[in-house]
Amino acid sequence: QEPEAGAVSSHMHPDTSGTCFSAVLDTAVNPYSLGIAGNWRPYRTYAYYSARTESDASQETSVRTSGTFADFVPFWNRQAADSTLKPAYDTSVWVWNAQSTLFNAKGFEMENKDPLGRYNAGLYGFDNTLPVAVIQNSHYREAAFEGFEDYDFATNNKDTICSSSRNFDFSPYRSDFDNTIAHTGKYSLKIDGGQSAAVGTIVVAGDPEDFNFTVSTGSVSCSPSIVALKSIRADKKVVLPSFSPLQGKRMLVSVWVKEADDCNCSSYSKNNITVKTGTSNIVGRPSGNIIEGWQRIELIADIPAEATTFTLTLNATGSTAVYFDDIRIHPYN
Repeated sequence: QEPEAGAVSSHMHPDTSGTCFSAVLDTAVNPYSLGIAGNWRPYRTYAYYSARTESDASQETSVRTSGTFADFVPFWNRQAADSTLKPAYDTSVWVWNAQSTLFNAKGFEMENKDPLGRYNAGLYGFDNTLPVAVIQNSHYREAAFEGFEDYDFATNNKDTICSSSRNFDFSPYRSDFDNTIAHTGKYSLKIDGGQSAAVGTIVVAGDPEDFNFTVSTGSVSCSPSIVALKSIRADKKVVLPSFSPLQGKRMLVSVWVKEADDCNCSSYSKNNITVKTGTSNIVGRPSGNIIEGWQRIELIADIPAEATTFTLTLNATGSTAVYFDDIRIHPYN
């Protein structure tokens, strides 16, 4: 599966209404020219399970020669008919332990799963070149991290008209990014007293792994008896999803905060965060120790089964400006 259409900046153009369209999701697409098809990626890794030749634990072990398999069944078998190699999925000895499910435009793996259905994900920043977060037991779409570090990172082919969307986008608040105080890195988000910053996303029922092409064929005018390809169209599942958690899941949300004025206290009290999802409105306040001026807010948010949106709001509730940094959202487990 390939990245969201915005990542293919050379194929993004404004239409006559002033908005952007996706070449990947256009009425007709060449899946090879846009990198949807034709790229070979690792699919699964297999391990061989079989008894060892040395089965008697009382016998002395030879470090140099012991440990060989008692028998071996090759994974690839050469066919007598055409001499091609074909896999023999003998599940009694060949057991898969990792399957890749998502890749980005740079070819980096963004999600995989194991045979028990447990997912792991990686979030990439700086034009999809560096990992900024690695999450275990999470789908790619279920996790978000924001440290406000790479919003000004640009390359020579940066598309300023139809730039790609971010996983959880704080772009409307770029004027509030502060480079004088940060929990980690160089930047934090400064919210003036009495103000707030909110970012929202959708909630989905599931996370399908496959996508489909609609292939349209028809006769050609010069020879009605010949059936020719008219168009190929991709569905929306072909693009990488942004942060969009799943209905009915329990999520953990954390963020570090620092109030501009020294409170000379054991806990900050002039800020909080709220998560609104479905009919739930959960409030989180600072707790734990203040470490080098920063204190953490952590809350648990249960997403209702009927929820359709998820909104995080950062609030400066007093007259003091508050700095927010290192926002993490991921499944509770």
